[in-house]
Amino acid sequence: MMDNNDNMRDNSSKQILLSVLGVAILVVAVVGVSFAAFTYTGTGTKENKISTGTISMTYTEETNGISISNALPMTDTAGKALSGENEKFDFTVASTISGTATIQYEIAATKEASSTLPDNGVKLYLEKKTGGSYTSVFEPAAYTALTDATTLGTQAGSMVLYSGSHTTTTTDNFRLRMWMAETATVTGEAQSYTVKINVYGKAV
Repeated sequence: MMDNNDNMRDNSSKQILLSVLGVAILVVAVVGVSFAAFTYTGTGTKENKISTGTISMTYTEETNGISISNALPMTDTAGKALSGENEKFDFTVASTISGTATIQYEIAATKEASSTLPDNGVKLYLEKKTGGSYTSVFEPAAYTALTDATTLGTQAGSMVLYSGSHTTTTTDNFRLRMWMAETATVTGEAQSYTVKINVYGKAV
């Protein structure tokens, strides 16, 4: 027959097992919403203090992007003030740095092939949270695709919205808005535009 001590040990073992499983599930969940994550391992002489660095993008929405559909043209002033639930896209760029490293990164938008509005028919606007409030880091501009890939990994056809760097473990918060440009033409047919957001970078 088990005494109370045996029961307590069994319960404790079960709690530890459940805790370990819980942590494992959390790790899987976090990895599941990380995009363009990479790991850098320093090489070379002992003077090279870089050991490891990682950077990833996370978000709370169901997809890593923003879309407009059958919208009406609006001014930049009105677009920058959009605040509805589906009118802005919040995300973070987080780095984990061990040792001495500088990670340079860039946030890029990539147009989805299903978009029917012309590139000059939309405006993109990006803000970064600083001191508790969001401030502009990319003023309203039409989607302009790169002709060549960047050194940090953004591919041709995408558009760089922001470049930054981290030297310590850091989390940056961003807010993206997109709207139909004031000069866009409404055709009467269904019009839509979708961009996906990713972060690319490397340690230097």
